[in-house]
Amino acid sequence: MCGISGFISSSSTYEQNLDKTLRLMSTRGPDHKNLVNYQTSNKKIYLLHTRLNIIDLKERSNQPMKIGDFTIIFNGEIYNYIEIRKKLENKYKFKTNSDTEVLLYSFIEYGDKCYEILDGMWSFAIWDEKKKILTLSRDPFGEKPLYYKFTNNSFFFGSEIKYLFSLSNLKKKLIKIK
Repeated sequence: MCGISGFISSSSTYEQNLDKTLRLMSTRGPDHKNLVNYQTSNKKIYLLHTRLNIIDLKERSNQPMKIGDFTIIFNGEIYNYIEIRKKLENKYKFKTNSDTEVLLYSFIEYGDKCYEILDGMWSFAIWDEKKKILTLSRDPFGEKPLYYKFTNNSFFFGSEIKYLFSLSNLKKKLIKIK
């Protein structure tokens, strides 16, 4: 179980919430925490990750993980990652034994078609620095949740709703239904 969250915004207001959100996320991933940020001409992109070490316990498998122009944050498990890796080994040189690296290379190789070969439970975000595109995905059954919110011309996402509140300064409010 890991934690993922992030946002895209032209406002720097939300940067003050990064450390607080990473601390909040540490209950889902106590073994490692980190973030990366990218800049487009008018927007900042932040990707936050906390890790629970399960597959490939070494530091080399920590996230966010960057390969070329692509950066991934991932929560879940790809059950058939060994089979997928064998198909990709003749084209790519793997540096870890993690399903995260296999997932990222699958996305690099197959794009959106990679979902057709994945067997597992996941939520992830992949930033393509060259194309300036953020791709979010979750498994078809929603075993690994992925929440998102557009507000104040900004986009927030996370594997738990409380990360959205923490990053965005949104206030929780109860609605009375009559």
